[in-house]
Amino acid sequence: MPRVRKPALVVTFPTTAAAMACEELCGAQGLPGRMIPVPGEVRAGCGLAWKAAPEDQGVLASALAEAGVELEAMTVIEMLEFVRE
Repeated sequence: MPRVRKPALVVTFPTTAAAMACEELCGAQGLPGRMIPVPGEVRAGCGLAWKAAPEDQGVLASALAEAGVELEAMTVIEMLEFVRE
C-alpha cells in the first residue's frame, strides 16, 4: 500500500488526563478522529495527541471547550498516510 502526505489536524494536550478526557468525550459524542502518539514535528506536554481531518477543527474545538477539556494547541501538519489503490 503506498503512502502519501496529507494534511491532518493534531490536537495536543498539557497532560495525559486531558488527552484521555478528549478521547472519552469524542467517543461518547461520536466525534471524528483517533488518539495517536505526538508526531515529531509537534511539541506537547504529554505524549498523546488527537488526530482528525483539518475540516473537523471547528466542531472539535467547540466540543472540547464546552466540556472544559484543556488543550495546548490545534495544529495542521502534513502526515504520511496509507492509501488504498
